[in-house]
Amino acid sequence: MVVYNEIVALTAGTGLLGFAWFLRQLIRNEPIESEGWAAFFGLTGLLLFVTGVHTTVTWPFGADGFEYANIAFGQPAAAFGALLLFAAIYLWRHREILTGDVVDVPANNARMLRALKPVSLFVGALGLGMAVLAFTFVRFQLGAAPPEEPISGRFGHLPILEALFLGGLWGIVAVGAILFVVALLTNRPQLLRWAIWAWLIGGVVFLLFGAMNFYTHIGMYYNIEHGTMHKW
Repeated sequence: MVVYNEIVALTAGTGLLGFAWFLRQLIRNEPIESEGWAAFFGLTGLLLFVTGVHTTVTWPFGADGFEYANIAFGQPAAAFGALLLFAAIYLWRHREILTGDVVDVPANNARMLRALKPVSLFVGALGLGMAVLAFTFVRFQLGAAPPEEPISGRFGHLPILEALFLGGLWGIVAVGAILFVVALLTNRPQLLRWAIWAWLIGGVVFLLFGAMNFYTHIGMYYNIEHGTMHKW
């Protein structure tokens, strides 16, 4: 079974943190370094889009009731990657306006927020999907680690714990997405601050979760290969 949810989670967390930081700069009328942000969104977006699409169409996660991971991980990654790529293209195309000799920062930032309004519909739709996935994790108690997996496997006999963790993680990202679309479509920019906080929290947890999985998943394969049961 060839999977890569470690780098997907790591990159998704980084992408959430980066977009939250970018959005914070917009609403605080700070200058935007368009080329740097375009590179950031392009790199994270491309990686998420490619791996997400591949997971979505090939279902690399194996059988034994783990097929749901292809849906819960692959499809959100592909969609988020596409959104980050949109941001990269937009910022690259407008780099001369944003970083030229004469820059009207408030006008440029207000223009970018207006440009985000149409795409916010898709962000909100993804937020709805993430909210449903959060409920699904808890309802069916999905995500329990096998006993061979270090750290997480110690709690595998209590599937509700990891289900609540994953449901909460997907849920906090969903809250940010729904607040984002409501803020833009109702012209209530004060709500964007709450969306930023939701994505900051979700981004940090996703990043740490993905980083931890490099250890726990390698440890799981080691335990399976060598017949050991390292728990930490």
